[in-house]
Amino acid sequence: MGIYARMIKPNAVLLAAASMIGLLGGCGESADGPRFAAKDVHAEQVKSDNSFALRMAQPLLEEAAVSKRNVAFSPLSVSFALSMLLNGAKGETREELLALLGAKGITEESLHAGNEVLLDLLQHADPAVEVRIADAIWTKKGVRLQSEFKKKLQTFYAAEVHAIDFSKPAAAQTINRWVSKQTGGHIDQMVNSSDLANAEMVLMNAIYFNGTWQLPFEASGTSTQPFHLTEDTMVNVPMMRQRDKFAHLTTAEYKAVRLPYGSGQWGMIVVLPEPGVTLQRAEETFLSDPSPWQDGFDEGVSDTLLQLPKFTFKTSKKLREVLEGLGMKISFDPSAADFSGMTDNGSKGLFVSDVLQKAFISVDELGTKAAAATKIDVTGSSAPPPEAFEFIADRPFFFAIEDRTTGTLAFLGAVANPGAG
Repeated sequence: MGIYARMIKPNAVLLAAASMIGLLGGCGESADGPRFAAKDVHAEQVKSDNSFALRMAQPLLEEAAVSKRNVAFSPLSVSFALSMLLNGAKGETREELLALLGAKGITEESLHAGNEVLLDLLQHADPAVEVRIADAIWTKKGVRLQSEFKKKLQTFYAAEVHAIDFSKPAAAQTINRWVSKQTGGHIDQMVNSSDLANAEMVLMNAIYFNGTWQLPFEASGTSTQPFHLTEDTMVNVPMMRQRDKFAHLTTAEYKAVRLPYGSGQWGMIVVLPEPGVTLQRAEETFLSDPSPWQDGFDEGVSDTLLQLPKFTFKTSKKLREVLEGLGMKISFDPSAADFSGMTDNGSKGLFVSDVLQKAFISVDELGTKAAAATKIDVTGSSAPPPEAFEFIADRPFFFAIEDRTTGTLAFLGAVANPGAG
């Protein structure tokens, strides 16, 4: 995938995520513009992707709420990585992955074709927002990929294919350099040599997002304000402030505001529990019933007084337990996993040992930057009205970054303490 790196503007919003799948032995795109149009998006594909995103988000946000820690992750990155893995799965392993990805009512071929459309459109949704999505596979020297498996990865995911000597320290360095490049330098340590000791291959997806607010905050309006970690504990944080027209909604348990990036094709939804409602309860309501935030926003017809803290943090999360809880069990079983569609020797003994995602997010007056990488290891064996809608994020909240053209959720996360890196 012809992905390029560029210098990131200071004081902008950055989001990055990366996902990796490593396979161990047991016993790009044109810069000329999009190749597809919005009409090519498979509605059922986006529905499946968002269903997976919300199911994956529930245990991650719940854990963060209980532990009172910040979290950011990209379910989309995990979905692309698992979809690449799906290309080599057979039998019950394949059926399990299809069920995990929520592929109901669509064929596997349609799922991959739909991903090809999303990969193209998400990177071209808004020329004012930089989105890069890259896929790659590294194989141990001597491992020969089945031609059909390789063809699908390159056709649907524009995946780079490389052979490498996993026994040398330079192998981990090579993969880490690739991840760092694709995530704008924000995720630079995805694997180490021990991860590759028994590896047959590594599948990687990386997502990078760099968007400036459509309505930037004035730096002069930022001041130190209290942020309530709990009812009895607070910290002082830099709080951004502005008053303008924003899409917003109010429910019995939370209120939300949508902050657009660029021309408005991308946006961040910030969700704040109502007083007396726990973050965990608000998250459960939000995730179990997406209809309010999908259809119920008051699209900026009234003034909004908005206060949002600046924050920057990184997270690293092993996802095996989460994915097993969602039904992905055979893939982790050395005696049952069937990835015989990957290599010419039948891929005997291949199974997934773990899934790792690392993510980064930074939000300030000018915008958001984010990145994520996911790794899966496979082991052998007008005039303002009298009153404005107030959205004062001075207590724990959560967020989602979505592409409004396709409705895809690219990143989700929660902020328990804006001052914790």
